[in-house]
Amino acid sequence: MTDQLIREEQAAQPAGTRPKRSGWRTVLFVSLLVVFGLVVSGVLPLQQYLERENQVNAAIEDLAALESANASLNADVSALQSDQELERVAREQYGFVREGEIGYVVTTPDIEESPRQGAAPTPVEVKEAQGFFGKIWQFLSGGDVVEDG
Repeated sequence: MTDQLIREEQAAQPAGTRPKRSGWRTVLFVSLLVVFGLVVSGVLPLQQYLERENQVNAAIEDLAALESANASLNADVSALQSDQELERVAREQYGFVREGEIGYVVTTPDIEESPRQGAAPTPVEVKEAQGFFGKIWQFLSGGDVVEDG
């Protein structure tokens, strides 16, 4: 009997129409399309997120380098608290001497700084830069031929 009822309902429907299904599949499909469209169009800032993550990693590396430099400077500060280290720095960097000592400063002359006495600088001949057609004309006219001599 139920088969007959179902067949009668199907027979009552016009040909080419399907029975009405629930709309949740359509809503799910449309929402998935919208989400996919947002991801593809870049509304979701995935690229910006990855860029910010790289910037954070670079900042962490910079921070580690600065912390190690800070630790080194703190060690220098603590070393300068002693009189021996203070005296060493004053002698090396500032040329300080104790009472009764004679300080000498040894300098080496730079060779490039002092020009040779009596030697005149040799003049340098500068050729004008020629363009493409100037080089072609010089070639055709024989101006580029070097004489043996």
